[in-house]
Amino acid sequence: MQVTWLHISDFHIRGGDPYDRDVVLKALVRSVADYRKKGRVPDLIFATGDIAHGGKPEEYKLATKLFDDLLNAAKLDKQKLFVIPGNHDVDRDRGVGLARTLSSEDEADKYFAPASPKPHLLQKMGAFLSWHDAYFKGIRKWPRKTSCGPVESVEVRGHKLGILPINSALFCQDDEDHNKLVVGRRALGDALERLKKLGAELNIALIHHPLDWLNDLERSNIKSSLHAEVDFILRGHLHETEVEQVASAFGQSLNCAAGAAYQTRKWPNRAMYATLNGQNVVAFPTRYEDKPKERWTVDPSLFQDEQGYERSFAIPRRTGPDTGTVQAPSAPVKPSSLPKFRSNVRSRGTLPLIGREDDLNEVLKFLGSPEKESVLVLHGQPGVGKSEVAREFARRIGSVIRAGPFFWMLPTERLRWNSPRSVRPT
Repeated sequence: MQVTWLHISDFHIRGGDPYDRDVVLKALVRSVADYRKKGRVPDLIFATGDIAHGGKPEEYKLATKLFDDLLNAAKLDKQKLFVIPGNHDVDRDRGVGLARTLSSEDEADKYFAPASPKPHLLQKMGAFLSWHDAYFKGIRKWPRKTSCGPVESVEVRGHKLGILPINSALFCQDDEDHNKLVVGRRALGDALERLKKLGAELNIALIHHPLDWLNDLERSNIKSSLHAEVDFILRGHLHETEVEQVASAFGQSLNCAAGAAYQTRKWPNRAMYATLNGQNVVAFPTRYEDKPKERWTVDPSLFQDEQGYERSFAIPRRTGPDTGTVQAPSAPVKPSSLPKFRSNVRSRGTLPLIGREDDLNEVLKFLGSPEKESVLVLHGQPGVGKSEVAREFARRIGSVIRAGPFFWMLPTERLRWNSPRSVRPT
């Protein structure tokens, strides 16, 4: 598999003097054409929200030219472009009087019933809907009765990818959106069923907000559902480029944030290329440079120590999950002359750890090979046993690898292993 996409987000297009915006975004278009000539050819373009600044119709007229120019630079048609809304695609003036969020699972189930009207979508995001459907006429239409979709597959170089757009901006209204956003478990469940029926090689979800911004009433369910069915979660909103591999008891996903394509020349403007290559995906971040000449070029800030400032990540569904109980890696590293590591992880004595075998096996998928350095973050509500799972894994795996492994327990429950072949001073 050799498929490349360009991930862009957060344009904040509005009226007024266009000079500052045009300098940055015209340079972005030129860079797409230049990279294409140099061999970095995008097969798909994903735009993950905040197309406009205030959700006004006139702002989307300006967006039309930008996307036309990007497609022309990439030599792609509109079928290979996917655009979702963000919080700036909400007309806040039309949100006055509407519910700020949902307060219970029962309310959410009723609101996201297919037959129920969606005033937060139809009223607050009417300008985005009209523009989207006109721009993609004959290709796809934005759904009016759900927050998830349209679910579809796209064929690229003989490979089939599943695409799941998710509208996380329905309940956006002001600068206090955190923990108030709802996409609807009911809506996502229906969309994931459609996604599974496509039978794609890999699945990609597009959402504007980080999943941690969702309301408590559905956050854990949305996360577990996506981790079980989706390989990549592409988002925007925080204006920072980020790539994070996330594992839960239900599956693994690669979370990718593209940064902001335009937030004036006073602030960093960023984008990201990603190339699927066999069992891995290579992330290549870019950014705008204003001096001595306006151009988009490699962004060395994310992968500072990597050759070419790009990094390869394993795709769990392509490499295949491990099964069975936690045990030593199949080919343990010989300790050579290294002394035995003296662990500071306390023994449990005769007290067993019950009911966490599945969690331990999930940890093993990431930390089961001593040939490389790996980092895994165990996250969840306070008191659920994150720290003890990390300690138990250290106890079990450390007892069968005579030279290590080496672990650090940090406040965020980061579990880190350095293989004996690459021990560094600490």
